Amino acid sequence: MSRIRSVHPGFFTDEDIVSVSMAARLLFIGLGVEADDKGIFEWKPLTLKMRIFPGDNIDVAPLLSELEGVGKIKSYEIGGKQYGAIHNF
Repeated sequence: MSRIRSVHPGFFTDEDIVSVSMAARLLFIGLGVEADDKGIFEWKPLTLKMRIFPGDNIDVAPLLSELEGVGKIKSYEIGGKQYGAIHNF
């Protein structure tokens, strides 16, 4: 279930965030809305695409990789299901 969240002003000048693409930055904000109260979300690129970019022709999988590459999110698996965690949520 999506939640109302705020974006910290420091987000826009975070050195890791500014190093990724604009689409990855928007995805990161969207992940904050989709994640639970502990920053955990299901790692389902197509579902995330439909929730965050419903009207855009965007492949979310490489954007998740971008965010994982700079340490903003981490993927993991439990019981055969893949999840993601937002760092310092």
